[in-house]
Amino acid sequence: MRPTPEQLSSLSRFERVAFNVADLLSQPKLSPVSAAWNSVVMGALIWSCGSRRLNVHGLEHLSALGKKDSVMLVANHRSFFDFFSITAILYWRTQLTKRIFFPVRSSFFYDHPLGPPVNFAMSGMRMFPPVMREKEKKAFNHYSVARCIEELNRSDVGTVLGLHPEGTRNKGADPYAFLPAQPGVGRIALGCIRARVIPVFVLGMGQSIPGEVRMNVLAADENPVDMYFGPPIDFTDLKPKANMLTTQKLASERCLDAIRSLADQQRRHAAIRDGRDPDAIEPLPRSRVRVRGGANAVEASANESASA
Repeated sequence: MRPTPEQLSSLSRFERVAFNVADLLSQPKLSPVSAAWNSVVMGALIWSCGSRRLNVHGLEHLSALGKKDSVMLVANHRSFFDFFSITAILYWRTQLTKRIFFPVRSSFFYDHPLGPPVNFAMSGMRMFPPVMREKEKKAFNHYSVARCIEELNRSDVGTVLGLHPEGTRNKGADPYAFLPAQPGVGRIALGCIRARVIPVFVLGMGQSIPGEVRMNVLAADENPVDMYFGPPIDFTDLKPKANMLTTQKLASERCLDAIRSLADQQRRHAAIRDGRDPDAIEPLPRSRVRVRGGANAVEASANESASA
Protein backbone atom coordinates (compact mmCIF):
# COMPACT_ATOMS: atom_id res chain seq x y z
CA MET A 1 0.00 0.00 0.00
CA ARG A 2 1.28 3.42 -1.00
CA PRO A 3 -0.03 6.75 0.30
CA THR A 4 -2.11 8.80 -2.08
CA PRO A 5 -0.59 11.93 -3.68
CA GLU A 6 -2.76 14.02 -1.34
CA GLN A 7 -1.45 12.19 1.73
CA LEU A 8 2.15 12.56 0.59
CA SER A 9 1.71 16.22 -0.26
CA SER A 10 1.18 17.07 3.40
CA LEU A 11 4.74 15.97 4.19
CA SER A 12 7.85 18.05 3.77
CA ARG A 13 10.34 17.05 1.08
CA PHE A 14 12.68 15.59 3.70
CA GLU A 15 9.85 13.60 5.32
CA ARG A 16 8.87 12.17 1.95
CA VAL A 17 12.46 11.06 1.27
CA ALA A 18 12.78 9.51 4.73
CA PHE A 19 9.45 7.73 4.33
CA ASN A 20 10.36 6.36 0.88
CA VAL A 21 13.67 4.97 2.16
CA ALA A 22 11.94 3.23 5.07
CA ASP A 23 9.16 2.01 2.78
CA LEU A 24 11.74 0.48 0.43
CA LEU A 25 13.42 -1.39 3.28
CA SER A 26 10.03 -2.65 4.50
CA GLN A 27 9.65 -4.94 1.50
CA PRO A 28 9.66 -8.62 2.51
CA LYS A 29 12.55 -9.41 0.15
CA LEU A 30 14.70 -6.90 2.05
CA SER A 31 13.62 -8.05 5.51
CA PRO A 32 16.76 -10.22 5.92
CA VAL A 33 18.86 -7.04 5.73
CA SER A 34 17.12 -5.41 8.70
CA ALA A 35 16.87 -8.72 10.54
CA ALA A 36 20.60 -9.38 10.19
CA TRP A 37 21.45 -5.86 11.30
CA ASN A 38 19.18 -6.03 14.32
CA SER A 39 20.42 -9.50 15.26
CA VAL A 40 24.04 -8.39 15.33
CA VAL A 41 23.94 -4.74 16.37
CA MET A 42 20.83 -4.40 18.53
CA GLY A 43 21.16 -7.96 19.76
CA ALA A 44 24.63 -7.18 21.07
CA LEU A 45 23.40 -3.94 22.64
CA ILE A 46 20.46 -5.53 24.47
CA TRP A 47 22.64 -8.47 25.53
CA SER A 48 25.13 -5.99 27.00
CA CYS A 49 22.37 -4.07 28.76
CA GLY A 50 20.15 -6.87 30.00
CA SER A 51 21.43 -10.41 29.46
CA ARG A 52 21.86 -11.04 33.21
CA ARG A 53 18.83 -8.98 34.24
CA LEU A 54 16.02 -10.30 32.06
CA ASN A 55 13.18 -12.21 33.72
CA VAL A 56 10.74 -13.32 31.03
CA HIS A 57 7.30 -14.81 31.68
CA GLY A 58 4.47 -15.94 29.41
CA LEU A 59 6.35 -16.97 26.27
CA GLU A 60 4.12 -20.03 26.13
CA HIS A 61 1.52 -17.72 24.57
CA LEU A 62 3.82 -17.41 21.54
CA SER A 63 5.30 -20.90 21.47
CA ALA A 64 2.89 -22.29 18.85
CA LEU A 65 3.47 -19.45 16.40
CA GLY A 66 5.85 -19.55 13.45
CA LYS A 67 7.33 -17.36 10.75
CA LYS A 68 4.12 -17.04 8.73
CA ASP A 69 2.07 -15.93 11.73
CA SER A 70 1.40 -12.26 12.45
CA VAL A 71 1.33 -10.71 15.90
CA MET A 72 0.39 -7.27 17.16
CA LEU A 73 2.17 -6.54 20.43
CA VAL A 74 0.64 -3.92 22.73
CA ALA A 75 2.97 -2.81 25.52
CA ASN A 76 3.45 -0.18 28.17
CA HIS A 77 6.15 2.39 27.44
CA ARG A 78 8.59 3.48 30.14
CA SER A 79 11.91 3.35 28.32
CA PHE A 80 13.13 4.06 24.81
CA PHE A 81 14.54 0.52 24.87
CA ASP A 82 11.29 -1.29 25.77
CA PHE A 83 10.51 -2.64 22.31
CA PHE A 84 14.18 -3.25 21.53
CA SER A 85 14.29 -5.55 24.57
CA ILE A 86 11.05 -7.25 23.52
CA THR A 87 12.40 -7.70 19.98
CA ALA A 88 15.55 -9.32 21.32
CA ILE A 89 13.48 -11.86 23.26
CA LEU A 90 11.38 -12.63 20.18
CA TYR A 91 14.56 -13.12 18.14
CA TRP A 92 16.24 -15.31 20.72
CA ARG A 93 13.40 -17.37 22.19
CA THR A 94 10.56 -17.71 19.65
CA GLN A 95 10.03 -18.94 16.10
CA LEU A 96 8.25 -15.77 15.04
CA THR A 97 9.23 -13.84 11.94
CA LYS A 98 12.00 -11.27 12.24
CA ARG A 99 9.97 -8.87 10.08
CA ILE A 100 9.12 -6.42 12.84
CA PHE A 101 7.78 -2.85 12.69
CA PHE A 102 7.37 -0.21 15.37
CA PRO A 103 5.35 2.83 14.25
CA VAL A 104 6.99 5.95 15.65
CA ARG A 105 6.27 9.65 16.00
CA SER A 106 7.83 11.51 13.09
CA SER A 107 9.61 13.99 15.34
CA PHE A 108 13.35 13.49 14.78
CA PHE A 109 13.23 10.10 13.04
CA TYR A 110 11.57 11.45 9.90
CA ASP A 111 11.99 15.23 10.03
CA HIS A 112 15.60 15.70 11.23
CA PRO A 113 18.75 15.06 9.15
CA LEU A 114 20.06 12.67 11.81
CA GLY A 115 16.71 10.89 12.18
CA PRO A 116 16.91 8.34 9.36
CA PRO A 117 20.55 7.37 10.14
CA VAL A 118 19.62 6.84 13.80
CA ASN A 119 16.52 4.91 12.73
CA PHE A 120 18.69 2.62 10.63
CA ALA A 121 21.41 2.29 13.27
CA MET A 122 18.91 1.46 16.03
CA SER A 123 16.40 -0.67 14.15
CA GLY A 124 17.41 -1.28 10.55
CA MET A 125 14.79 1.36 9.61
CA ARG A 126 12.04 -0.65 11.33
CA MET A 127 10.66 2.33 13.25
CA PHE A 128 7.98 2.51 10.58
CA PRO A 129 5.48 3.75 9.49
CA PRO A 130 5.76 7.29 10.86
CA VAL A 131 2.97 9.01 12.76
CA MET A 132 2.82 12.77 12.22
CA ARG A 133 2.16 15.21 15.06
CA GLU A 134 0.92 18.20 13.05
CA LYS A 135 -2.84 18.45 12.51
CA GLU A 136 -2.37 19.38 8.86
CA LYS A 137 -0.70 15.99 8.31
CA LYS A 138 -3.53 13.97 9.83
CA ALA A 139 -4.43 12.53 6.43
CA PHE A 140 -1.07 10.79 6.32
CA ASN A 141 -1.77 9.22 9.72
CA HIS A 142 -4.88 7.60 8.25
CA TYR A 143 -2.54 5.99 5.74
CA SER A 144 -0.16 4.83 8.50
CA VAL A 145 -3.01 3.13 10.37
CA ALA A 146 -4.24 1.47 7.16
CA ARG A 147 -0.68 0.37 6.35
CA CYS A 148 -0.31 -1.27 9.76
CA ILE A 149 -3.56 -3.17 9.25
CA GLU A 150 -2.52 -4.24 5.76
CA GLU A 151 0.85 -5.54 6.94
CA LEU A 152 -0.77 -7.58 9.72
CA ASN A 153 -3.34 -9.03 7.31
CA ARG A 154 -0.88 -10.17 4.64
CA SER A 155 -1.17 -13.89 3.95
CA ASP A 156 2.16 -14.23 2.14
CA VAL A 157 4.41 -13.24 5.04
CA GLY A 158 4.32 -12.97 8.82
CA THR A 159 4.68 -9.60 10.52
CA VAL A 160 5.17 -8.46 14.11
CA LEU A 161 3.91 -4.96 14.86
CA GLY A 162 4.63 -3.26 18.18
CA LEU A 163 2.41 -0.48 19.52
CA HIS A 164 1.89 1.45 22.74
CA PRO A 165 -1.79 2.02 23.68
CA GLU A 166 -0.71 5.05 25.70
CA GLY A 167 0.57 6.65 22.51
CA THR A 168 3.74 8.08 24.00
CA ARG A 169 6.38 7.33 26.62
CA ASN A 170 5.03 7.54 30.17
CA LYS A 171 7.50 9.69 32.12
CA GLY A 172 5.58 9.64 35.41
CA ALA A 173 7.23 8.45 38.61
CA ASP A 174 4.80 5.55 39.12
CA PRO A 175 5.42 2.72 36.62
CA TYR A 176 1.96 1.30 37.39
CA ALA A 177 0.07 4.51 36.52
CA PHE A 178 -0.85 4.50 32.84
CA LEU A 179 -1.65 7.30 30.44
CA PRO A 180 -5.07 7.28 28.70
CA ALA A 181 -5.41 4.75 25.90
CA GLN A 182 -5.51 6.18 22.38
CA PRO A 183 -8.11 4.91 19.89
CA GLY A 184 -5.64 4.46 17.00
CA VAL A 185 -4.31 1.27 18.59
CA GLY A 186 -7.86 -0.02 18.93
CA ARG A 187 -8.54 0.76 15.29
CA ILE A 188 -5.60 -1.40 14.24
CA ALA A 189 -6.47 -4.18 16.69
CA LEU A 190 -10.01 -4.37 15.32
CA GLY A 191 -8.83 -4.23 11.71
CA CYS A 192 -6.24 -6.99 11.84
CA ILE A 193 -7.99 -10.22 10.96
CA ARG A 194 -5.03 -12.62 10.80
CA ALA A 195 -2.94 -11.32 13.69
CA ARG A 196 -3.11 -12.21 17.35
CA VAL A 197 -3.01 -9.21 19.70
CA ILE A 198 -0.61 -10.00 22.55
CA PRO A 199 -0.21 -7.73 25.61
CA VAL A 200 3.24 -7.14 27.12
CA PHE A 201 4.32 -5.47 30.34
CA VAL A 202 8.00 -4.61 30.70
CA LEU A 203 9.69 -2.82 33.56
CA GLY A 204 13.29 -2.16 34.56
CA MET A 205 15.05 -0.82 31.48
CA GLY A 206 16.23 2.79 31.72
CA GLN A 207 17.35 5.41 29.22
CA SER A 208 21.16 5.37 29.56
CA ILE A 209 23.09 2.71 27.65
CA PRO A 210 26.26 3.06 29.81
CA GLY A 211 24.12 2.90 32.95
CA GLU A 212 22.27 -0.20 31.77
CA VAL A 213 25.52 -1.96 30.85
CA ARG A 214 26.99 -1.09 34.25
CA MET A 215 23.97 -2.51 36.07
CA ASN A 216 24.04 -5.65 33.92
CA VAL A 217 27.67 -6.28 34.82
CA LEU A 218 27.85 -5.09 38.40
CA ALA A 219 24.35 -5.21 39.91
CA ALA A 220 22.13 -7.51 37.86
CA ASP A 221 20.21 -8.98 40.81
CA GLU A 222 19.39 -5.56 42.23
CA ASN A 223 18.19 -4.18 38.87
CA PRO A 224 16.01 -6.79 37.14
CA VAL A 225 14.22 -6.22 33.84
CA ASP A 226 10.85 -7.98 34.07
CA MET A 227 8.96 -8.86 30.89
CA TYR A 228 5.50 -10.44 30.91
CA PHE A 229 3.62 -11.70 27.83
CA GLY A 230 -0.11 -12.38 28.13
CA PRO A 231 -2.66 -14.46 26.21
CA PRO A 232 -4.24 -13.07 23.02
CA ILE A 233 -6.88 -10.40 23.58
CA ASP A 234 -10.36 -11.20 22.25
CA PHE A 235 -12.21 -8.46 20.33
CA THR A 236 -14.97 -10.64 18.83
CA ASP A 237 -17.76 -8.67 20.47
CA LEU A 238 -16.41 -5.34 19.20
CA LYS A 239 -15.67 -6.11 15.56
CA PRO A 240 -19.24 -5.63 14.23
CA LYS A 241 -18.93 -1.93 15.13
CA ALA A 242 -15.21 -1.57 14.44
CA ASN A 243 -15.65 1.68 12.50
CA MET A 244 -17.03 3.57 15.50
CA LEU A 245 -14.61 5.76 17.44
CA THR A 246 -16.27 4.61 20.66
CA THR A 247 -15.55 0.99 19.80
CA GLN A 248 -11.96 1.76 18.85
CA LYS A 249 -11.47 3.52 22.17
CA LEU A 250 -12.98 0.53 23.96
CA ALA A 251 -10.58 -1.81 22.13
CA SER A 252 -7.62 0.34 23.16
CA GLU A 253 -8.81 0.31 26.76
CA ARG A 254 -9.10 -3.47 26.59
CA CYS A 255 -5.48 -3.61 25.48
CA LEU A 256 -4.44 -1.40 28.38
CA ASP A 257 -6.44 -3.48 30.84
CA ALA A 258 -4.62 -6.61 29.62
CA ILE A 259 -1.32 -4.81 30.25
CA ARG A 260 -2.54 -3.85 33.73
CA SER A 261 -3.28 -7.52 34.47
CA LEU A 262 0.32 -8.37 33.58
CA ALA A 263 1.51 -5.47 35.73
CA ASP A 264 -0.39 -7.01 38.64
CA GLN A 265 1.44 -10.29 38.07
CA GLN A 266 4.77 -8.50 37.99
CA ARG A 267 3.99 -6.59 41.20
CA ARG A 268 3.18 -9.80 43.05
CA HIS A 269 6.28 -11.58 41.79
CA ALA A 270 8.43 -8.54 42.63
CA ALA A 271 6.98 -8.53 46.15
CA ILE A 272 7.92 -12.19 46.63
CA ARG A 273 11.38 -11.49 45.24
CA ASP A 274 11.80 -8.63 47.71
CA GLY A 275 10.50 -10.60 50.67
CA ARG A 276 7.19 -8.70 50.91
CA ASP A 277 3.65 -10.05 51.23
CA PRO A 278 2.14 -10.30 47.71
CA ASP A 279 -1.38 -10.56 49.14
CA ALA A 280 -1.04 -7.06 50.57
CA ILE A 281 -0.93 -5.60 47.04
CA GLU A 282 -4.21 -4.20 45.76
CA PRO A 283 -5.01 -4.95 42.10
CA LEU A 284 -4.61 -2.05 39.71
CA PRO A 285 -7.93 -0.41 38.79
CA ARG A 286 -9.32 -1.35 35.40
CA SER A 287 -10.85 0.92 32.82
CA ARG A 288 -14.38 2.23 33.32
CA VAL A 289 -15.00 1.86 29.61
CA ARG A 290 -17.34 -1.08 29.06
CA VAL A 291 -19.60 -2.78 26.57
CA ARG A 292 -23.31 -3.02 27.28
CA GLY A 293 -25.75 -5.28 25.48
CA GLY A 294 -23.14 -6.99 23.30
CA ALA A 295 -21.98 -5.64 19.96
CA ASN A 296 -25.25 -3.84 19.30
CA ALA A 297 -24.82 -1.28 22.07
CA VAL A 298 -21.26 -0.18 22.75
CA GLU A 299 -21.03 2.38 25.55
CA ALA A 300 -18.03 4.15 27.07
CA SER A 301 -17.45 6.26 30.13
CA ALA A 302 -17.83 9.99 29.90
CA ASN A 303 -14.12 10.66 29.60
CA GLU A 304 -13.71 8.94 26.23
CA SER A 305 -13.28 12.11 24.17
CA ALA A 306 -9.72 11.34 23.03
CA SER A 307 -9.16 12.08 19.37
CA ALA A 308 -8.02 9.54 16.79
